Amino acid sequence: MPQTPPFPARALAVLLPLCLASPVWAQEVAQLETVKVSASTPTQDDTLLRSELLDRQAQDLKSVFASDSEISVGGGGNPIAQKMYIRGMEESLLNLSVDGAQINSKVYHHQTALILDPQLIKQVEVEKGTASASSGPGALGGAIRYETVSAPDLLRPGQNLGATLTGSVFSNEGGRSSGSVYASFGDVDALLSASQMKTRDYQDGNGNTVANSATEQRNYLAKLGVKLSEQQRLSASFQRSSDEGVRTTRANMVGFMHPVLPNDPIPQSLTRDTATLNYKGRQLGWADGLDATLYRSEVESERTSKKNRSWGETLITSGADVMLQHGIGEHVLKTGLNWREEKSAANRIANPFGLTGSGRENMSVLGGFAEGELHFNSVTVTGGLRYDDYHYTDNHQQQFGSAGVSPSTGVRWQATDNLQLRAGYAQALRGVGLKEAFMLDIAQWKNLPDIKAEKAHNTELGFQYQQGGFSLNGNVYRQIIDNFITTFSCPNYAGGCRGNTGQATIDGYELGANYRWGALNVGLSVADNRPQLNGRKFNDGDLGLGTSTGRTWVSKVGYALPGHGVELGWLGRYVEALSYQPIGSKTERTKAGYGVHDVFVSWRPLEKKDSLRLNLTVKNLFDRQYYDQATYAWNGWQGKVLGYPEPGRDVRLEASWQF
Repeated sequence: MPQTPPFPARALAVLLPLCLASPVWAQEVAQLETVKVSASTPTQDDTLLRSELLDRQAQDLKSVFASDSEISVGGGGNPIAQKMYIRGMEESLLNLSVDGAQINSKVYHHQTALILDPQLIKQVEVEKGTASASSGPGALGGAIRYETVSAPDLLRPGQNLGATLTGSVFSNEGGRSSGSVYASFGDVDALLSASQMKTRDYQDGNGNTVANSATEQRNYLAKLGVKLSEQQRLSASFQRSSDEGVRTTRANMVGFMHPVLPNDPIPQSLTRDTATLNYKGRQLGWADGLDATLYRSEVESERTSKKNRSWGETLITSGADVMLQHGIGEHVLKTGLNWREEKSAANRIANPFGLTGSGRENMSVLGGFAEGELHFNSVTVTGGLRYDDYHYTDNHQQQFGSAGVSPSTGVRWQATDNLQLRAGYAQALRGVGLKEAFMLDIAQWKNLPDIKAEKAHNTELGFQYQQGGFSLNGNVYRQIIDNFITTFSCPNYAGGCRGNTGQATIDGYELGANYRWGALNVGLSVADNRPQLNGRKFNDGDLGLGTSTGRTWVSKVGYALPGHGVELGWLGRYVEALSYQPIGSKTERTKAGYGVHDVFVSWRPLEKKDSLRLNLTVKNLFDRQYYDQATYAWNGWQGKVLGYPEPGRDVRLEASWQF
């Protein structure tokens, strides 16, 4: 298992001079203000808050994003097999970060890229489509930024020391327990949190037990914050997340059978350690805002075969981000630098320096950006420009360099007091980078020497209407990814090669409405996308790129009983049937449509409403038997569905006590 990653010495050398800035810059303000500038893309962005995740008893990434019609999470009820797709694009095309630490490359394509306890999340920001210049290098399909809780988020007003204990049981099948202690004394605050979730093999909607779906997850979070002045804050965090269980060798393909390539159930584990150091400064005199982050993340995957051969992969990511914000009258300018280095390695390589080469690769990227927002009465113009320079050395000592400029621009017009129209265009470059680490071991894919950098283009039109408690918003878009890099068979390369495979295009739209009337909140959204690779629909074999799903509808109702501490909620998700041509098949098949309903009731019975919280949640209320359309489904060569079915009805009861 990975050891706790230390902060590099250069972290302090870079950040401390910024943190100890002269007090003469300070202006008396009550708290550290947030300086925001809208992204230079017109995408339909979303923010998920902690309260929503607690009410739904979210336990994995699928339940985190269940309320977003543009996001699909396939893989069934086993968290390690789950993969996320935005507008049909796989998570590997996104910039993923936790507390500012980037977690991008893949270790093993049969499992998720990220494990995280949803109940430690403060909020999730989702930027869909080619991301803004400030989102960092390589954000071809968008960005997802997870922020975990800190002590000030949990302490009540006037409270210096607190704790929270939570326990829950699941009827299908397992439970979760967690504890947190947090304190604030003077200018220093700290948080320690630990949680454990253990599940047994679950039952699908037909009542059948799904073999090898049990899991055990542990999550730890430690945070320390220091208020350097009224305008400056320094914080450090360390996070460990682990997942263990006995799964089929291809964790997302429980139905895979092959006479030569075994898919036996074997012990597997995935561990992520992430350390970050963050500095925030506001109203510094020479700048309205300064944000700086240093981070290091280590992901390790381990598997042990029935012949007691252990193998796996390690991915280490280190990086630094600095962003300055300036106000120029009503206008805002952001500038910054991003640096990231990634190193991957096969653990206990099978044939060192043979067909798999050295078993090690490394990649680095250095980039800079400028992004601005200009206000002209009812019109706001946004624009961004970033430059990135990539360097990559693969496991066969081939070297690749990629560099280029990525512009983005957008306009928002407040046509009336109630109606805003928006339009924009954005590009992103992702240089040739690491293979997934699995390919450094028993796989034998070799990079073609003429691989080109991937480039994304996104054109988008949207609107937002607000009248009293009613809101309506929508957007249409065309996303293009040129030079998509993947593996395929080719002559003169034993085991296959890796190179560019053509152009991916995604046309789609989203429309959402919401109405709030007193304690009642009602919402309905619909999203549809049509992804194609070289003119054919994405299929489940397009690993690293995406998949095709039917038009998706999401409906929600929430109601709070005034004065009783009771909240009620209902979430429905409906996916229409889709015709497509599966991998290994010469004819089309249909992914079946389905509708799934979740309900919850949350009750705070005590006078101090936040001290005791009882929650009853029922997932898949009507015990529907189905496969999520984003799950690896029908395989023509195998003649069957390979992935996990979704869990049947799951009744969850949770009690949380806050001291």
